[in-house]
Amino acid sequence: MEYDERNGSRRPVKRKGVGTAVLLVCTAFAVVIGLLGGILLTVGSRDARTADRTAERPALSAVFGEDTIPFPASAERQDPASVTIAETAQSGTGFAYDGQYTRAQVVELCAPSVVGIDAVFETTVSYWGRLQTVEQSGSGSGVILTEDGYIATCAHVVDGAKSITVTLNDDVSYPAEIVGTDARSDVAIIHIDATGLTPATLGDSDMLTVGEDVIAIGNPLGELRGTATSGIVSAVKRSVVVEGSAMELVQTDAAISPGNSGGGLFNSSGKLIGIVNAKVSDSSAEGLGFAIPVNSVVNEINDLLHYGYVTGRAYLGVYTQNVTLSNGYGYYAYGGTRCVEITDVAEGSAAEAAGLRAGDLILSVDERTISSNDDLSDAIAAYNAGETAVLTIRRDGNRMEISVTFGEYKPQ
Repeated sequence: MEYDERNGSRRPVKRKGVGTAVLLVCTAFAVVIGLLGGILLTVGSRDARTADRTAERPALSAVFGEDTIPFPASAERQDPASVTIAETAQSGTGFAYDGQYTRAQVVELCAPSVVGIDAVFETTVSYWGRLQTVEQSGSGSGVILTEDGYIATCAHVVDGAKSITVTLNDDVSYPAEIVGTDARSDVAIIHIDATGLTPATLGDSDMLTVGEDVIAIGNPLGELRGTATSGIVSAVKRSVVVEGSAMELVQTDAAISPGNSGGGLFNSSGKLIGIVNAKVSDSSAEGLGFAIPVNSVVNEINDLLHYGYVTGRAYLGVYTQNVTLSNGYGYYAYGGTRCVEITDVAEGSAAEAAGLRAGDLILSVDERTISSNDDLSDAIAAYNAGETAVLTIRRDGNRMEISVTFGEYKPQ
């Protein structure tokens, strides 16, 4: 069973060249990775435009409550399980905050906090043997976090975008810029130059129960902004693999379509408890949608707002490619072995400091077998910056063990 990306809706806009490209619905993440020959093993935002915005990041009292989730004073990260979600209601709705609302009341309360997102991406395709630059448009959704224009969405909706336009619930549109993205958690923060917006109120996703009523609000197909669909929580902390990344998500039977990614999943108290990011694409399956539980990304959201990247993520700093060693390659014990070959080492990285070189074959990390780029990424994701691991490599036919102290990824 395949999990359809993550629900960003893409379509061709115009092409710089001749002919018509056949464009498939896919994530920005998948497009970028598909064009690269290797993988830079690091996690975090790569958008250098965020560097000068650090001093301007807003306080999150409007979202999280004055004393509940302040910006981290240093790079020390909070434990999401220890966070107390704000209990402050949005104003001006005419509803009492405590208790449950009708579906109509939830939609009235929450719809102004959900936006439509249109993004334009550039990619290169081969047309009759010639490379052509093609522009794609992508559509998604977002959830307003602050009154002054900071919006949460999915990383795959905006990562790598050439331009982004946000349309509010009242049909007013604004250009947006990326503050930060995090591919591992599939969350991103963008910003528009607007004030007086209606921020969502976060709920406690750890308190969700199977069978609980929920409403998804988003921009399905990139054309039906403000669409609300209702359902129940089908499962909590469902372990699924979405485009090679293992995630624990809230499962719901509320209708989810391409373009819903980045939109909100709200409970019957009108609180945001999930960010919609995936659905099952199998034609024989229905009512299998997924959302990122908000408690699992509280720290990521805070870090993206404050720093433009997620702090504390382990960084190795190598480009790699998958290889399979044949029986004629070196010592017979490695015949047919699948592993990862380093094609380049980033200057000033942890890998360079440890003495890793282009051409080294990575066989394991702390005795965890590495058979592919995905294996290596998952292995590194288990560590924090500053922690040490032993990499077993093969160099010039010799097996070696190299100790590596991981650095912290920061956008250039």
